[in-house]
Amino acid sequence: MAPAPDSGADVTVLVVAYRHAEYVVECLESIRQQTAVPGRVIIADDNSPDDTSAVITAYLDAHPGFGEFRRNDENIGLNRTLNKNLATVSSRYFTYISADDVMRPQRIERHLALMEKAPDAALAYSDAVVIDGESAVLHETSQTEFPWPAGPEDRERPFAALLHTNWVPAASLFLRTEVLQGAGGYRADLFYEDFELLVRLSKHHRFVWTDEALVGVRRLETSLGATGFASTNPPFLVALDAALRHYADAEEPLRGQAASTRWELAKRAYRSTMRPRESLSLLWNARKGASRRAAVLRHLVAWALEAGRSFAAPHVISRARS
Repeated sequence: MAPAPDSGADVTVLVVAYRHAEYVVECLESIRQQTAVPGRVIIADDNSPDDTSAVITAYLDAHPGFGEFRRNDENIGLNRTLNKNLATVSSRYFTYISADDVMRPQRIERHLALMEKAPDAALAYSDAVVIDGESAVLHETSQTEFPWPAGPEDRERPFAALLHTNWVPAASLFLRTEVLQGAGGYRADLFYEDFELLVRLSKHHRFVWTDEALVGVRRLETSLGATGFASTNPPFLVALDAALRHYADAEEPLRGQAASTRWELAKRAYRSTMRPRESLSLLWNARKGASRRAAVLRHLVAWALEAGRSFAAPHVISRARS
């Protein structure tokens, strides 16, 4: 039997669920079986329309004292749910996991050890095993999908490397609560949580890491990664732009590379289904990344043409250009 929560490690685990009735028990079991038991477990359901809440309630009834259940009265999205619960956390360490992912038994123990040896680190992260909807292993390492930088310096101080790729499994993030709360938590206006946060924290802090796979990340056709990370999805473009803004005062060549990338994203945005006012804001704010002033004028004209078509046919979604 797992120890009582008040005898556990100085760690709060937040489980966020949305339409995860099929998977949440496996996630909760993986937390309950940790070799270093967390002192507090919060399970938050973002107003799921399925049986997720009932499944969680039944599990907690069967395991009294294991966790606290909080259900949002309305669907408010991942980042706002994270911030809402983060505000109640007073433990030294904090980790969040989606209810369809899992922890391997020594996850918390290993991350605690990493962080205790590096008091100046903002967070620890690890590799992950990739699983499918039946919990069968697709890849023994997430590096099959997202290769890690070869150099340990880029893994430990990843600000420059993150400009080009994000290899860090979100489920593996193990954060120092004081640092996360002091940095303002998660961006409530973004639809996903990890990339902008990683860039923001890595600008001023070091990370610690292990290439041991300490979590399992699930690949589903209905997951946020599968449905939201399309290259022309407006919320995805906005989130990428938000992360890239942190390089505006970086040294060259990072500053120039980020500005150029923002400009390319802005051009993609006005050709997508993004609302014209929002895409114009991205385009204008990213103009320093254009190669020439003439290019800015040309794309402002192109934006106006796209916006005109949108206003003329408000019920027709403009096709994205290649």
